[in-house]
Amino acid sequence: MKTQPLLLILALLAASPAAFGQRAGGAAAFERGTLKQGQPTGVWEYFDEAGELELRMNYDSSRIGYRRPDTARYELQVGGTWQLVHPSRAPGPMGSRAGRRRELQKQLRYPVSALQQQQQGDVLLSYVVDPDGHTSHYAVEHGLSPACDQEVWRALQLLPDRWIPAVYQGQAVAARFYLAVHFEMQLAEHRPRPAAALMSRPPGLPPYTDRITVIAVGVARGGQAR
Repeated sequence: MKTQPLLLILALLAASPAAFGQRAGGAAAFERGTLKQGQPTGVWEYFDEAGELELRMNYDSSRIGYRRPDTARYELQVGGTWQLVHPSRAPGPMGSRAGRRRELQKQLRYPVSALQQQQQGDVLLSYVVDPDGHTSHYAVEHGLSPACDQEVWRALQLLPDRWIPAVYQGQAVAARFYLAVHFEMQLAEHRPRPAAALMSRPPGLPPYTDRITVIAVGVARGGQAR
């Protein structure tokens, strides 16, 4: 008797909430507001995983009505060098950080070539939120494979590029963020982790880093060796 190699179920390449039979609310589950011709209008509210208000934005006046206090240190470009300091206004997405992670998780797929080679591990990508509220200077700090690295880049480019820039000593400055994506293969017999755990920020993670897990689920087939 010999056990044949792991058979991967390609239909479950990404560990999205839908993959495990849970409702896939997407970013909309973390926001409330009105769209007019596809654009947000009036007052919008954005929430975290616990349903707590993160941001209230008035798009008609382009003013922030409320933003949850953030006293953490961020990597900012100060005087031509990168420093870990306390900004007077913390950088962040124009919207829900949790919703952004959920949307990114929905977009990510486990590359077929990585499945075939049974590649697992982490991709760490950095990018800069510029003073104008847009991102630039994307770089792979730690790669897993060309296919996995490209997949993280592809999915990240699909997200809205609207950010609240950092302010330090009265000036808008560049801030560096990181995205860590963990690619993992599991046997179907193993109970999968809850979808919320795959996109939540682990305790102790710096505020400028997001971590997401992408899981491919497979089954082991047994058979007679010939």
